[in-house]
Amino acid sequence: MGFQDSNYSIYEKIPCFITGRLVYDTDRERIKQKLARFMVEELGYYLDDFVVDRDILIQVGGVKVKAIVDLSVVVDGKTLMILRGGPGSVVTRESGTVAAARLLETDYIVPWAVQANLFDASILDVKKKKAVAYGWDNIPTRKELISMTSQWPPPKLPEQRVPVERQILYSYDTHG
Repeated sequence: MGFQDSNYSIYEKIPCFITGRLVYDTDRERIKQKLARFMVEELGYYLDDFVVDRDILIQVGGVKVKAIVDLSVVVDGKTLMILRGGPGSVVTRESGTVAAARLLETDYIVPWAVQANLFDASILDVKKKKAVAYGWDNIPTRKELISMTSQWPPPKLPEQRVPVERQILYSYDTHG
């Protein structure tokens, strides 16, 4: 049978709705593309509001992991909300998404987060660390998000919480 080319992938490539670049058509990518299109076409967001695939580098027990925030909503230089997608239950991934929102920015906790699959979404109040609504129809519009984040700046993550949030994110992004 021989060796396969290391550049070979079982995934086809599709154009990214935000950047136009070709990306692999994975479950996570399908969710990201659907979210972006929905938010622009239905909720009034601008393509320029999105930052795609932001990395959070974490190290736990000598193991380095790169966690990814699929989409960040940035308005006037402030990250107001993050969105992460994955197949399966949105509820089981909420804690990892909250941890990502608490770690992404060094100066403040990103106040809102969304964990989504292709059919459902949980809208997360990051400060309270809990879901406030479920369903794609409950993702805030751009105007609502700006109003929801009018009390700026949000708090900074206490330094003693940083290793705890890193452990949570590590656990969710490496185990499930």
